[in-house]
Amino acid sequence: MQTLASYPRPRRKPSHKAVARGFTLLEILVVLTLVGLITAFSMPEFNVIHDRLAFRLDRDTFEQTLGGFAYQAFKDGRPIVLSGEYPKSANEVDKLDNGKKDELDYAFLPPGEVRAVIPINAQPATFPLPDTWRVTVEAPIIYQPSGFCDGGKVTLLIGQQRYDYDLKAPTCQPALGQ
Repeated sequence: MQTLASYPRPRRKPSHKAVARGFTLLEILVVLTLVGLITAFSMPEFNVIHDRLAFRLDRDTFEQTLGGFAYQAFKDGRPIVLSGEYPKSANEVDKLDNGKKDELDYAFLPPGEVRAVIPINAQPATFPLPDTWRVTVEAPIIYQPSGFCDGGKVTLLIGQQRYDYDLKAPTCQPALGQ
């Protein structure tokens, strides 16, 4: 005896709605609107992150340049002098006070005060800086051809921010002061 369940059911032709697969125009517009809103809120953050990374990269380059003067003096076989304020104009870079014009002043230094005498064959330190950056060196720092230096303090001014670097003898690797 055959039951109704054992007979094969006739296949119906699927209707047009069941065949159509995909998204409606309204669903696509909603998704695009959400993606646009998320992008609009996150784009300002990308600019801030980019600016922070660019600043950090510039500061790291500055620190590497300071640390590399000892090797450059060793490689060139000439002392390098870091002194005064930077950036310097093209005329100022060529001039170095090698202690000849005021030799008598050194004889009258107060006790305990030391003034560096810049070697005659010394070359001035040069390095690129972004437009708004200023560097000040308290007393001349001389990087010897042996790769050593006498140490000193370097101040980096970026707008209102101030970074004080201590260059400790004999290697003069820059360390951010506190």
